[in-house]
Amino acid sequence: MKMAMNELVSLSRAALEGSGWAQGDYEDAADAAVWLQAVGFDGIGALSSLLGATPVELYAVHGRTGIADPARHAAGLVGCLAAFELAWAQATQDGIGIVRVTNAMAPRLALFGLRTMGARARRFDIAWNDAKGRHFATASGCDVFPVYLGYDERDTGDREGIVVCCRTDEDLPLPYDVATDLRDGVSSAELEARYDDTLWCGLEADETQIARLGQWKTRVLVEATAASREHGAGGQDDGF
Repeated sequence: MKMAMNELVSLSRAALEGSGWAQGDYEDAADAAVWLQAVGFDGIGALSSLLGATPVELYAVHGRTGIADPARHAAGLVGCLAAFELAWAQATQDGIGIVRVTNAMAPRLALFGLRTMGARARRFDIAWNDAKGRHFATASGCDVFPVYLGYDERDTGDREGIVVCCRTDEDLPLPYDVATDLRDGVSSAELEARYDDTLWCGLEADETQIARLGQWKTRVLVEATAASREHGAGGQDDGF
C-alpha cells in the first residue's frame, strides 16, 4: 500500500509510544525507520522488532589506545543517534572514537544515524550485523547522503552488533576490515534519488506491518465517548 512519508512517521511514533518507548527514543526510531523505508531498506520491518520489546542494548566507547570503558546499558536506542554523538566526542579528544553496540535491537537503524551525521560535515564509518551478514557504510562529511558499501553474506557472526567509528585523524586505521566482494552496494546519489522519489510519489508499505503499527497505536488513544465525539475528538477513524 502507498503512504505519505509524514503519515507513516506519525503512525510509527504513536505505535512506539504505545509500546512503551520514551519520547526522544520513539521520535528518533520512527524517523530512522521511515527514512530507511524510503531508501529501500525495509525500515518498518526493522521497527517491528522494537514494538513491545525491552531495551537490552549495551555500548562501550574506545579511543586511540583501544582501552574501553566498561560496557554500559543504553539509556535509549544507541543505534539511532547516540552512538554517533559518543564516537564524535571521543574523536574530538583522541583523533578517533569507536563505539561498539551489542544486543542492538534494530541494527539497520544505524544507517540513519550515519546519514544524520554526514549532513553535519562529520566523517563516520559503520558496520553492523544482522541475519543477512555484515554490512558496511560510510559518510564522507561532504555529501548529504551516506554510501552503503554493501554486505558480506558470509559473515554472520556478532549478530545484532554495531560498530561506529569517527576519525578526525585520517591516518588512524578503521577498527574492522571491510570485505572486498560486498553485495548490493548503493551510492550516495542513488540513495538521494530514492528519497526524493518517495517525497513525490509516496512510499510502499506492507499492509500487515501497517496493521500491526495501528494495533500498538491504539494503546495511546483515549476511549471514545459520545461527548468526546460531539466535541470533535477522533483517532479510531483517522485512516491508520
